[in-house]
Order: sequence, then structure tokens, then C-alpha cells
Amino acid sequence: MRSTWAPFVQAVESLGMEGFKRRWLQANRSLNRNGLAYSAWKDSDKEVRPWELDPIPLLISSEDWEVASSGLQQRARLLEAILTDIYGHQELMKSNILPPEVIFSHPGFYRPFHRQRPPANHFLHFYAADIARSPDGQWWVLADRTEAPSGAGFVLENRLIQSRTLPTIFHQANVQRLAQYFLAYKRAVAAAAPRVENPRVVILTQGAGGPNYFEDAYLSRYLGYTLVEASDLAIRNHKVLLKTLGGLIQIDVIIRRTNSDQCDSLELSHASEGIPGLLQASRNGNVAVINPLGSGLVESPIFMAFMPKLCQELFGEPLAMPGVATWWCGDPEQMDYVLDNLDTLIVKRAYRMRGRELAFANMLRNQSREATIKMIRTEPGQFVAQEVVKRSTCPVWKSQGIAPAPIAMRAFAVASGDDFEVMQGGLVRVSAAPDPLEMSILAGEKSKDAWVLSKGPVNRVSLLKKPGASIELKRTGGELPSRVAENLFWLGRNLERADVCARLLRATIVRLTSESILEEQPETPALMRALADIGQIETGYGIEEIRRQLPPLESALPPAVFDATDSFSLRSIVTEIFRLTTRSRDRVSSDSWRILHRIDKSFTPPKVGQWDLSDLLALLDDLILDLAAFSGIVSESMTRTQIYYFLDMGRRIERALQQVRLLRNCLIEPTGDLTAILEALLEISDSSMTYRSRYLADVQLPAVLDLLLTDETNPRSIARQLVQLLDHVNALPNNAGTGLFSLEQRLAMTLLNETRMCDVTVFRDSEDLNPNAPLSLLLQEIESLLPKLSDALSNRYLVHAGAQSHLTEFRL
Repeated sequence: MRSTWAPFVQAVESLGMEGFKRRWLQANRSLNRNGLAYSAWKDSDKEVRPWELDPIPLLISSEDWEVASSGLQQRARLLEAILTDIYGHQELMKSNILPPEVIFSHPGFYRPFHRQRPPANHFLHFYAADIARSPDGQWWVLADRTEAPSGAGFVLENRLIQSRTLPTIFHQANVQRLAQYFLAYKRAVAAAAPRVENPRVVILTQGAGGPNYFEDAYLSRYLGYTLVEASDLAIRNHKVLLKTLGGLIQIDVIIRRTNSDQCDSLELSHASEGIPGLLQASRNGNVAVINPLGSGLVESPIFMAFMPKLCQELFGEPLAMPGVATWWCGDPEQMDYVLDNLDTLIVKRAYRMRGRELAFANMLRNQSREATIKMIRTEPGQFVAQEVVKRSTCPVWKSQGIAPAPIAMRAFAVASGDDFEVMQGGLVRVSAAPDPLEMSILAGEKSKDAWVLSKGPVNRVSLLKKPGASIELKRTGGELPSRVAENLFWLGRNLERADVCARLLRATIVRLTSESILEEQPETPALMRALADIGQIETGYGIEEIRRQLPPLESALPPAVFDATDSFSLRSIVTEIFRLTTRSRDRVSSDSWRILHRIDKSFTPPKVGQWDLSDLLALLDDLILDLAAFSGIVSESMTRTQIYYFLDMGRRIERALQQVRLLRNCLIEPTGDLTAILEALLEISDSSMTYRSRYLADVQLPAVLDLLLTDETNPRSIARQLVQLLDHVNALPNNAGTGLFSLEQRLAMTLLNETRMCDVTVFRDSEDLNPNAPLSLLLQEIESLLPKLSDALSNRYLVHAGAQSHLTEFRL
């Protein structure tokens, strides 16, 4: 055992095997609750990969890491010098040190990227390298990552979980902190800002469908930067503006997480996404894009073949940390060597094509040696070959005990003045195959926390600012991106939709499983009409003549609830809730996220064995309780700003709409005993206790209508929803000073006044419940105006368009 490991092993042994297992089970539960995954959202062609963290960290001595850090700093400076030359005077190509065909054949080399003025004179603000140690302990670079290096957020999450699992051991080991790197990260971002002391910074993400979305949202919360997608940004007068509820706000720095060729659909005509005009705004110095567009050029494997010569030419010194030996097949001599040693080398594309490496590797495994030789000879400049690095191993926890496993590590560096600062740690992956780290992540391999051990006590580092200049106090949230507001609005609507569906289904199942048969219960037809109206069962079940020809509801209901192909099913609604929550993860509290993540994971039928209505009833009870827990957190913990208003407006609109439909389906032209229907309405609306406390057991139509329609003190009544809607609408940014009410204000006032003018005491018997009666007309009016209010809010706050230009004359 190496001396570095001895104190750690002794400390773990003092815990005992059972103590260690117990703590690790707790850590796994934390990972599951946090929903840590490589792909944040499941698209049709992407699979979510749960994050697996090994309980045994990788221990690295300070002396060992100093060697690695020095090599990484030199490599980052070298790659930045290469980029500066390629996009500048191109002296390396003129002297043929870097063959011109290497650059001009590169699919990532675009003319618009040439002659850029990089922010703070850095082409690399963030750099990462995939490194490994050979069995003799020497560090090797396996790959460079210069486009938009990912993984730092996962490193931070690994550290938080690991340090909480073994807190005493962690502090006794004097582990170097990660916060120093993120402080340098924030300094580099601030230094890149064009002429702004307190810049407005955003993280441009690929979106919830991207594989790194969890990390993007995580870093956004940790660093305090706004998370945006391309659709959140607009260009006006060569400036980048963020679409917010309060209008368009200028952005100073964009931390780019998307690939360069997908950032500007104007100058890169092939790009289907992006921000049209972003490159011109960057050229004009109005926004700093980091890393600058085109910085990913040098992470292609072909540059590995030239790195030793380029380092000697530019710096007059050898590489401090060697890269994996690489041969470019575009050189005839090197191609001959590759073909002679094909069985002992790994063939790769010369130019990195993100997302296609795994498919290419699988193709090579499945084709013959002769086919590979023919492929290389046909286009030699498009391929390189690399030696296989036998990686060192590290102890890994397995069910049968501790075993060795090969590892690789992604190390991170950030620009700091004229040099780079290296993170004291990194993203460690356990993988038996010599594939890039992205492949090991996609394959679901384990991760590790890397502990760089200090020789003495570790200095405390915090991202919190030291007391200094005063700050302007604020109580507004007008800078909320419109896309996030829209996601929260529809999250609120789907939460209420799920709640009413679950309560209506529960009331129906309770009657299906009671002593009496369904036909003997007078409220049954009304409940079936209501279920059919919200899409939980086939519409035929709401019509008695058709219902008799359909399968029994007892057998048809459970599959319908979990039918993921039906967009109206309760399972689909829960799925939509989780999708919207994922897209707004940087704005949702940790506790709120855990509840909604638990709902998505738990609301599924048993995978084995028979299951029936009793199982479904238990799942519905849990779902209703979890939704109530989320509502409690929102009510007691969410600040009353724009985030709250849009989430709650969505909930209020949907709750009012669902309550109107429930009343319409159950009370307009009711069939059966009216008292039984009214009791079912009170049960579904969670208002039975309130009614009993007021009127005891005397259930009458006017009292029920008052409680569910016009009582502004009842949280479940339609009137209460409309009161809160009007309050929220009045609190939103509007045309102050015009003296006129906006469309959404007029609609909200109309809805509330119509409800307040309703005299429920006049509705006493079935004649008052016909389709042309005042109650029915009122419900129709509310049901028609609520969607208009929803549309008015969307058009005013969630859509931003510039002034239209008209083509008035066209001449040849």
C-alpha cells in the first residue's frame, strides 16, 4: 500500500464494514433524490444514464498533482497559441510546420471565425484534458477538450456527496478544495466582459434534451448565472438581448455550452439553431462569447500528431506531459506504419465529430481488416491511429468486495492572467475500454471523486463575496427569461391537472371497490362523464348505451391511467410535469425538485406480478400527497416574484377550468340522486370537512355551489382562483402610466365580476340545472374566458418580437 492511501484505509477500517455500507446507501439515496443523470431528459433517441459514484475516492499526492498541473498549464498555453495563429496570421501553416491541408480540410474550420478578437485576448478561457497514468505512474494526455469542456459540474456534485458521506475522513485527509477553481472561473468570466464592471452573464445551454443539461443547471445555480437557451436571446443593433418579462435586457458575457457550428444560423448557413447575428455582435465587442466560436478546432485527434513539434517551435521546449502517440495517415510514411501495425493501434477519425465517435468505433469493430485498410487508403487524410495506453488502476467498490479497475480522469483549467489555474481534482471515470470519457459516460460506467491531498491544513475558500461596497436592494424578478416563465406557467397547469385527475380517479375507484355494484350508485354516470371529459377513459363510458358494449371499467381503467401513448392519460401528465421541471431546474428549489422527481419515479405500475385497482388506489393516494407537499413548499417557501406569479397563475387557471368542467359534467342535466352527486363533488374538491363544519349532514345545492363556486375563502372554489389571478395579473409588469387596463386585466376582472354577481340561492332544483339555465350559461362563460386569459398572458409576456419591416419596393 502506498503511503498516500494508508491514513484513508485506517480511517475507513475504523468505521467498520457495516458502517461504511450504511453511509454509502445514504449517499446513493441522495444521488437518486437529486436525479443526477448524464442526460437530463429522455428524448426518443436518447437514454437517461443515472450517475453512479464509487465510494472509494482516487487519492493523489500534492507532489504528483503538481507534475500533472504543470503539464496541463503548458498544454493549455500551447493550444491557445495554436488557435491564435490559426485564426490570426497563420504563420504555422505558411512555414508548413502545420500542413495547410490539416486546417483547410477540417470540417470545423469556418471563414467567419477568422480574425476574431477573443475576449481578454484568450481563445481558451476554459480547457480540459482527458488524462491517465500508465502503470509506471507517468501522466499521459488522451484527448484535449477546448470547445465547451463539460464535467466540472459533475465533479462538484461528486465532491458534495463524497464529503457528506465521509465528513471526518475528508477533513482529516486535508483534501484540496474545488472552490479555488470556481473562484478563478468567475474571475475569468468577469475579465472577459466588455467594459462592464458588474457584467450580466448567462450560460447558453443546449436545452433539456442535451446530455449535459444537469450540469448546466447545476453550475448556473452554483455560480449565480442565468441559464438560457438560444430561443431566449435576440439580436438588436448588434447587441445580444435576453427576453425577460420586463422586456429585453442586454447580455455582456455568454458562457457557451453549445457547439460553435450551432451558435449562429445567420453566418453558418448549415446551422438549424442558434442566435442569428451572434458572431457579428461578438466581432463588434458588444458581447463576450467564451470559449470563442471555433475554439474546438484543436481538440480533433489529428493535432495530437503535431503537438511535440508545435511545442518545440512555439515555446522552444518539449511537452511536459506527453500525449498518446498519434500517427496521421495523411503523411505517407506514417500511413505505412499504421497499416503495418493496424492490429495494435486504434484507428480514429482525424477530425472529431461529436456524437458520432461511438458509432464509428462500433463500425470498425464489425468490419474486416481489409475493409479498414481500404477505408484508410481511400481517404488517408481523414484518419489517425493511436497507441493503446494501458491505464493504471484504482480500488473500486463492488458487491463482492474491492477490486482494481482501469481509470481515466478529466482535468480542468481556467485562464488566469497569462497562465491557467488547474482544478485541484477532476472527473474520474472507471472504464475497462480505451474509449473517450464521453463514451464511458454514455455506457453508464462509474465515476469517482478525486482527492488531491495537501501537505498541511487546507485554506478555507468560499465563493461568497467579502463585505464591501453597498448593494442596491431589490424585491422584483423582472429579469426572469420568458421561456422559463412559460415553462413554470405550464408546470402549474399540469400540476393542477394531475391533481384533479388523481382525485376524480380516486373517487371513482373507491366506488368501484365498494360493497355496492357500480350501477347501484347514483353518482356513477356523473363521475364517468367527468372522467371522459378530461380524457382519462374513453368517451363512450360517459354514455350509458355505449358503456354496456365496452369492457368493464374495472379492467379498462388501470391500463388507461398508465398509457404513455395517450397525451391525456395521468401518466403522460406526470411525464410532462417532470419535463417542464427539468427545463426549469435552475429555478426550482432542491426540495421541490426532489418531490417532483419522486413523483415521476414512483407513479408507475408494479413491474412484476398482477396488479389491480387496489394498487392503483395506493399510487393515487401517494400522488395526491406528493402534489400537496409541493403546493406547501410553493406556498411557504417561494418568494412572491415573477417566478411565483407565473407558476401560480398556471395553477389558478387550470384549477378554475377543471372545477368548471367538473360542475358542468356533474350538475348540468344530472342523472340519478342529486344529493349523492353533490357529496361526490365535495369529496373530489377536498371540501367535505368545510361543508360538514358549516351545514352538518344537510347537503343542498345552493350551499354546495356557494362553497365550490362563489366562496372566496375556500381555496378550492372558482371565485378564490379568480381573486388570486387578478392579484397576480395586477402585480405583473404592465403599461404603467397609461391609465388603461391591459387585456389580461380586463379579462381577469370580467371573470371575477361575473362570478361575484352570481346568486347561488336561486338554484334549488333540477329545473335550474338545464343547459339554458343561468348556472350553465355562467359556467360556459367562465370556461370560454379562461383560455383567452391564458392566451393574453402568453402573447404579452412570453413572446418578444422586434419591429416589423415591410418590403415596399423591389428592383432588379
